[in-house]
Amino acid sequence: MPGLTAGARRGKAPRGKTELPPRWRLDAGDYVVAVSVTRDGSLCAIGTGAGAVLGVDVQTGAVRWRNEAHRNGVLALQFSPSGALLATCGQDGNARLFDLAGALVAELPGGAAWVEHVAWAPGGELLATASGRTVRIWTQRGEPVVETEPLPSTVAALGWRADRAELAAACYGGVYVWSVGAGATSRHLAWQGSLVSMAWSPDGKVIACGSQDRSVHFWRLSTGQDSEMRGYPAKPRALAWDAQSRLLATGGAPAVTVWDFSGKGPEGTRPIELEGHQDTCVQLAFSPRKGVLASGAQDHGVLLWEPRRLAKPVRYAFLEAEVTALVWHPAHAGLLGADASGTVVCWQVE
Repeated sequence: MPGLTAGARRGKAPRGKTELPPRWRLDAGDYVVAVSVTRDGSLCAIGTGAGAVLGVDVQTGAVRWRNEAHRNGVLALQFSPSGALLATCGQDGNARLFDLAGALVAELPGGAAWVEHVAWAPGGELLATASGRTVRIWTQRGEPVVETEPLPSTVAALGWRADRAELAAACYGGVYVWSVGAGATSRHLAWQGSLVSMAWSPDGKVIACGSQDRSVHFWRLSTGQDSEMRGYPAKPRALAWDAQSRLLATGGAPAVTVWDFSGKGPEGTRPIELEGHQDTCVQLAFSPRKGVLASGAQDHGVLLWEPRRLAKPVRYAFLEAEVTALVWHPAHAGLLGADASGTVVCWQVE
């Protein structure tokens, strides 16, 4: 893999490619930590390092409401699958539920100084939160359901299986998977190392994790077989699956590395290398409807790719600082991006 470019802070426009037209742009006022969009694509939520959550009209970019949700900073947020509730968490020891008007619905105590992660179950009837080494599951009304025994270390990532009631948490020592419908029985996918990110394939067959040792480790759930891909110059915190669970895109380098899980891959195969960024790729998102991949980097650049067809970017855009969030509109009509300066942009994508 190519090494980092010393001193590169802004990407270069790909030669002969068209820049994405912005539909709107706004200043969130501080470092943008996370962005989420409702299923119908009408409202997006923006969480900042200063602790504010903004509800923004996706069509116009107008701020509908602003809530000082978490003193000292937001750490994560996510709309429920129905789009009726927004779960947030932050550095005040709590998770919270808000309605679409920004009104507080419920407060979920974390039992620690920070609540780092929130994740809705696919049906929206349950919400998982993680604070420190403990995972808790709640109803959509904020009622406690179950609390896990403390894991060996702080939870680094949290996510639900898309096709059944299973929840996974990554930490030092591997991944823990709970079958919630069976009374929260757990399964341990062991690995001696510190995991920093996690992505469950949409078909529920593979869990992939980025590791502190600059590798990507993955498990096939049907057999428990695990493998890894090494050689990244930085920790691969950005991971993204395509909708068919065939391609896994990974960051951790200026080049985006895409592994093909179809057939007998990716073991023994060479990945697709998407070269275009001048600095490390830190954000990845596949379109939910087409085989288009968006990548964002520390060089302020956002690139669009069609990795099944080309190894060169097809469109591009720039933000004002390191890219901190990329989220597709559910109808593929647009892409939202945010950065460390507080800039949020909605680009038109056809």
